[in-house]
Amino acid sequence: MDDELRLGMQTLLARWREALAAGDARAGWKIGFNDPGAREKLGIAAPLVGCVLASGVVASGGSCALPAGARGMLEIEIAIELAEDVPAGAAPEAAHAAVARLLPALELVDFARSFESPRAILEHDIFHHAAVFNNAAGRAGASLDGVDARGWKNGQDIGPGDLSLVPADLGEVVRHVADSLGAFGEGLRAGDRILAGSLVKPVPVAPGDEVTADLGPLGRVAVRLT
Repeated sequence: MDDELRLGMQTLLARWREALAAGDARAGWKIGFNDPGAREKLGIAAPLVGCVLASGVVASGGSCALPAGARGMLEIEIAIELAEDVPAGAAPEAAHAAVARLLPALELVDFARSFESPRAILEHDIFHHAAVFNNAAGRAGASLDGVDARGWKNGQDIGPGDLSLVPADLGEVVRHVADSLGAFGEGLRAGDRILAGSLVKPVPVAPGDEVTADLGPLGRVAVRLT
């Protein structure tokens, strides 16, 4: 990891620790820039890792406020929920065994934030604003067999998802996040969730919009923007 990425990650985790000390709770993590072409343009070799705090989690069917001045975009995601801790350097078998289930999820991001550099993107948590989970849905294990995705905004079809946009081996996502956090004295814990990347091109959203996604055997997830 180069110095700029290291500094960005240090700033991100320092703010995350401050939030926890102030009474927030950990909810999990996210990865960004799965696409090799996007990483090449940004000059990075691997996906970036960001944080998800409990204060930014919305239950499926609930509402989420967009901040003033935001350029809100919504992404359909697969969330990986862990059943046990995963340390840095974990073997592939251990990473797979740690996955309790996969959940349907949405992520609200704010593209008004800086695209200036990988460091700047890390410092503002890879555009993250909120995560939406359907806690009553999901499927045990890490397999993507049969999973597909389709979404609707205000009842209008936004097209099918593309599973090639997320890594085929979600155990490798778990290992990547564990290794990335381990370099800064942090780690994955049982109960953490990982947003594994968007299955669709980000969808522009504004207050009043309602978005629903169907991930087949993983179930549905929905949110209303306010």
